[in-house]
Amino acid sequence: MLKIIFIVIFIFSATISFASDISIEDISGVFSMRPDSGAVFMKIKNSGNTGDAIIGARVDIKDATVELHNVKDGQMYKIDKIPVPAKDTVELKKGGLHIMLFNLPIELKEDQEFKLTLIFEKAGEITVPVRLKSSRHEMHHHH
Repeated sequence: MLKIIFIVIFIFSATISFASDISIEDISGVFSMRPDSGAVFMKIKNSGNTGDAIIGARVDIKDATVELHNVKDGQMYKIDKIPVPAKDTVELKKGGLHIMLFNLPIELKEDQEFKLTLIFEKAGEITVPVRLKSSRHEMHHHH
């Protein structure tokens, strides 16, 4: 009886890790000039053979809204999706693709952790922890 249970558990967990070829690393975030907004940066790696795309996102903060943004010629604008091609890594960074958070509560402290859920076209939802730092703070940390 025990053997059967182990096999079931094994198959189940193997499916989960196999389900997504998307991995997310180097997550960071900063508060914008306005205290009620922030930007989130990260690297999104697609190790699979199929291209995917982020088509939306949300955070577990009441009333906060999340938008996908890009920057072109110094202007920030909203986009509908962030493509993540097969066998490629997309970097969300300052001055490029990034995720904007609006309507953040004033109580949200620096380094307070919250959850950001990225919605992918194929991989489904992936939730990652995020902390925002004040942009002034950020300056000192860059080497």
